[in-house]
Amino acid sequence: MCSRRYAVLVAVIAALALLTAGCGGGDETTDTPTDTPTDQESGDLAPGSAEINIVDLTFEPSTLTVASGTTEVAVTNADSTDHTFTLDDGSVDEAISPGDSVTVDVDITATTGFHCTIHPSMTGTLEVA
Repeated sequence: MCSRRYAVLVAVIAALALLTAGCGGGDETTDTPTDTPTDQESGDLAPGSAEINIVDLTFEPSTLTVASGTTEVAVTNADSTDHTFTLDDGSVDEAISPGDSVTVDVDITATTGFHCTIHPSMTGTLEVA
């Protein structure tokens, strides 16, 4: 009886080893390190353009550094509810349906805030470089 249990135990261990080995190999891609932010994650984008995503009732990134003057801002709503992209001074107020994107030209010379008029807790900042 003991030898049967041993044989079953060895078979289970061997099966688990094969399953584990099959899950880990064959993919030769290299991942980007997660501790190094991309330009968009850090809020530093190319002068003249900026990208914002709306995800889980937040603007991502919530702070962007942009060049003074006219900047093109592309905003994508990845949520399942309507949102707006509204500059705090009221000069831009765009509605964005779920799954849609809008691109707006903002003309700013000083740091300004933005928000969603539907969800007041959603806020962010465009910082002028």
